[in-house]
Parts: sequence; C-alpha cells; structure tokens
Amino acid sequence: MQLRKTLGAAALVTAATMASMAGCSGRDDGPDPVPDAGCVGTCTPDSGTGDAGTGDAGTGDAGTNPGDGGVQTVTIREARLLEDRPQIILEGVVVTTVARVSTNAQGVSADFWVADPNNPQDGIFVQKFRTDPPNTYVPVRGDVLTIQGYVQNNSRFTDREGYRKVLKNNFDFRGTGEATPMTITKTNTMTAPNDVEVSITNGFGNSDGGSGRPNQEYLGARVHIQGPLTLTDANPTALKRLSAIEGDDIHYGFEVSGGVLVNNNTTFGTTQDGGTPRCDYRVIVNDGGSVTFPDGIRGVWDTYTHAPCVDGGTSTFSCFNDAGVIPEANNTWTTALFPEGCNDLPAEVTVPEPPVVE
Repeated sequence: MQLRKTLGAAALVTAATMASMAGCSGRDDGPDPVPDAGCVGTCTPDSGTGDAGTGDAGTGDAGTNPGDGGVQTVTIREARLLEDRPQIILEGVVVTTVARVSTNAQGVSADFWVADPNNPQDGIFVQKFRTDPPNTYVPVRGDVLTIQGYVQNNSRFTDREGYRKVLKNNFDFRGTGEATPMTITKTNTMTAPNDVEVSITNGFGNSDGGSGRPNQEYLGARVHIQGPLTLTDANPTALKRLSAIEGDDIHYGFEVSGGVLVNNNTTFGTTQDGGTPRCDYRVIVNDGGSVTFPDGIRGVWDTYTHAPCVDGGTSTFSCFNDAGVIPEANNTWTTALFPEGCNDLPAEVTVPEPPVVE
C-alpha cells in the first residue's frame, strides 16, 4: 500500500544538508555569496566577470545598444545587451522572485530578480550588498523599484551564479578605487506580472544533460512550466557537486520531464530561520518514492554553473573557487529553473510505507 499526499510550502520532509551557495570573495561577509573581489592563491588568474562561453548571458537580439553617454536610463532588454560594465538606471521594474536575504549590523544584503512589468519576459538578476543604500531595504515580490547600478556578468568563480547577467555595485571592478554603491528606490507596490507560460511540449528547457543552453531568450524571466511533470532524475550529473570526496553524491537539484534542470537551493533540507523541513524532493525519490507536479512548476529561468573548490573541498563559500563548469558536459554554464520556494513546486508525492515491525 502507498501513502499519497500533497506537499506545499509546509512539506514535512526531512533532508540532508547541502553546501551553501557562494563565491570566491574578498570580503569578510559571513555566509553570503558576495561580489567577487578577485581570487588569490590557486585561483585561475582572471577572476573578473569573464565571459559566458558564447559571450554574455543576454537575451539575444533585443534592440539597439544605447551606447555610452554617462549614466543612462535603459530598459532591462537594453541592459542585457550592454558590455563594458556601464552604470545604468532601471526605472519602474518590479520584483518577481527573492532568492536570498541576509542581515547584519551593516544592513541587508539580498539576491532577487526584477522584470519589466509591461514585458515580463525581460528580467535580470540583482545583487544588493548590505551597504548599498538604503541599507535596510528588503525586497518583496511586487515592489516597484528604480535601481542605479552596474550591469555586468558575474564572475565565473561564483558558484551557481557565475557568468550570469547581473545588476549590482562596482566592487568587482579592479582599479576603480572605492566601490560605488548600487542605489535602490522603492517607488510603488503592484501585483507582480503573471509568470510567462512555457511548455515542454514545445521543447522548452531541455538542457540535454547540461550540454545545452536552451531558451536564453527567457533568461531572468519568471516562468510557469506547464504540467503535468514528473521528477525523472534525482541525481542528474549536470548538477553534481565536484569534490575530492570519493563517491560524493551531493547534487544541487534535480531533473523533471523534458530534460528541465531545477536548482533546489531554496527547497532542500530545512529553512535557515528555524529549521523547518522543506520539500526535499530529491530525498523522497532517492528513498524510493515518486514526485509529480500536476500543475507544473514555477521559478526564474536563468544561468547555472558549478564553481568547485580548487582544493577539492565541499564548502564553495569558504574555499577558493575554480571557474564554473557543468560536470561531464563540456560546457561552462547551462540554463535551469530557480524556484523561490516550495510554493513554486506544488507536488503530489508517493512514499513507500515503512516496514511492519512484528
């Protein structure tokens, strides 16, 4: 007999722990994946913004490059096409997904995505460092913002986020002296735009085991991959952690129908604010259960890479990172779904009954 139940935000599933999201940082900033200040020691020499294999991780042909004329007000689509790390202004963009928020005495740091409310397929990743003003700002889905910062590609030595188009301060830039902060102004609140509808029946998201980079025209956009879907591989090689540990079986996500990779950083294990169990679907499947998503899954479609520790360690925050790669795929980055949490992955779960004790 099987026990069938539906899991949502409060899924009661125990889980194994996983290494933190992180990058090679020059700041003493606790457990946050802060901007890369240049690796030292055994890191590859250039730990700047690097390239993304085929250039930047932009959205393709999206119009005219605004050129260089000082600080420019541009659209997200235009910002994704810019090179040379210019300082820009985005006006009237809306927060669609919050990936991480952390607070200390200096202020709030946060990673989140914003989109053009009139063209929600146009989105971009934002990384706020805790001293970027206002230092107390906490992003919330639906916040309407004006942001002045520097558009760039994240360092290829940043785990999970390397090569990704991002808006943040200029701390990464070498030879610029004191960092110029990114500034955020909240101007309004609105209902965030609907997720962009996509479907595996039209070939959306098939990464071909991490060797491909499908649907780059949706990078930074929040999407709804329509169901039904099934968790087909709880241990995809493309999301495997690289370390010196023999038999290391940690994976940073799973694969669903159609070859779609899903990063599980916000859904594995327990919450960081009290240890509440989350929807660790990898554990369920590895324990002999099954997971289906009748209504599909939601999240932001963006770049994924794994920047392993050069010394073979497992904590990608506390080590010096090598350049990001996709294991066994001859690829530096691929595309994957980044859900905000368990609410983006409503599932029907079947788990084996425990053995009867006589």
